[in-house]
Amino acid sequence: MVLPKSYAYRLFTVITLFSITLLTLGGCSTSNYGQLKSNPDVTRSFQGYQILPGHKYYYRGVYTRPTVIVGIRQNYILNLKLWVAIDPESDDFRILIDRVSLQGMGRTVEPWGFTILDKAGNNVGVWYSALRAAAVEIDANGQITMLSPMGQVAIGNQPQ
Repeated sequence: MVLPKSYAYRLFTVITLFSITLLTLGGCSTSNYGQLKSNPDVTRSFQGYQILPGHKYYYRGVYTRPTVIVGIRQNYILNLKLWVAIDPESDDFRILIDRVSLQGMGRTVEPWGFTILDKAGNNVGVWYSALRAAAVEIDANGQITMLSPMGQVAIGNQPQ
């Protein structure tokens, strides 16, 4: 049986696109991407200005309008240009938490706390922001190679 040229071309295109999609998805499964997991205890710890032992703190954004504050466990390294180290014993720590907490003022938006997890589900640190998603990538040496907020501020209540 001989197929018309246009049909054969379409079939070839579909098979090619399907193969590319499978290869792309297969490549994603071998990446080092982690995730954020909603955690009300983290929310309470930030709102209470609690300093977690064994964590180094950073913020992202400008000092007057930070978008995210993170606490990274000491066995991980965060050395990305857009993150600024904070001394958790300083007044700045409380000021920055208050400023992140004001992100949702006048709306039903509130910052949430999250646990930052690596690909294997290990606890890398904590995240506090009204932004609910991030690209998280950690290499085999514990170097955080990507920690980027994604998306918009979300409306709703944090799951308990």
